[in-house]
Amino acid sequence: MKKLIVAAVMCVGTAAFAQSPTGTPENPSKDAPSARQIDGPSTGIEAQEVGPAIGDTAKKVVGKDTSKEAAGKTGVWTGKHAFDLEGTVKAREGDEVTLARKDTLPEVKLDVREQTKVTLDGKAVKASELPEGATVRAKFQLEGDDPIALELKATSPKAKK
Repeated sequence: MKKLIVAAVMCVGTAAFAQSPTGTPENPSKDAPSARQIDGPSTGIEAQEVGPAIGDTAKKVVGKDTSKEAAGKTGVWTGKHAFDLEGTVKAREGDEVTLARKDTLPEVKLDVREQTKVTLDGKAVKASELPEGATVRAKFQLEGDDPIALELKATSPKAKK
């Protein structure tokens, strides 16, 4: 992903050079020391401004804050592109819940955050209170490669007879 961003930034920098003014500046005269002769309109920026402009853009794009605190401010919690998942609680470790799925589907580790809505039999609980074996319907969204739980609706495991 970083390589793709760097490539995009480099293309933008190259485009800035392509938009440089046409013609060549004349030597300034005594009468007009700052005057320049240009054959066409100026749509680009000065060459000495390209490097800093690329640096600022790279900081905004590459240095993007992906911390858990910033996730609440981004589109992760809007649920706009959320995925659904069903499984049973296999393990809970810190702020992660591992769900086992039916058939031959692999297990899924969901990152649980403060904003995640967790319910057990319709009552709000903490993710650490989910019992192993509880059936869970989860909504999650990807933040980079990490699945972030938006909502966990759990049902207590049925008593065995």
